[in-house]
Amino acid sequence: MKYLKITLAVVALFAFSQTYAQDIGPKLKKKFAKIDTNSDNSVSLEELTAFYEGKKTKKGHPFKADKILLKKDTNKDGKLSLEEFAAKWDKKAKAKGKGKGKKKN
Repeated sequence: MKYLKITLAVVALFAFSQTYAQDIGPKLKKKFAKIDTNSDNSVSLEELTAFYEGKKTKKGHPFKADKILLKKDTNKDGKLSLEEFAAKWDKKAKAKGKGKGKKKN
């Protein structure tokens, strides 16, 4: 019974990760590709810094690429994968009320 529970948990985790990977929209993929200038399917600190160079937040402060990378790099490999990058934007959309499961008033 213990092995059955473990097997089901692993299968569910795999199914969720595959579904999530497919949910990444074409706009995010295009933006990721634009930032990933060397096309290695990851965004480094240098690429992120170059992308945000000269850009400001809504409050007028410059973006801090190193802090963005540190916060969003969940596997701590020093770069952002497409999934890590997409999670960043998903959280922003949900915070603005654009995420899935938004209740209508």
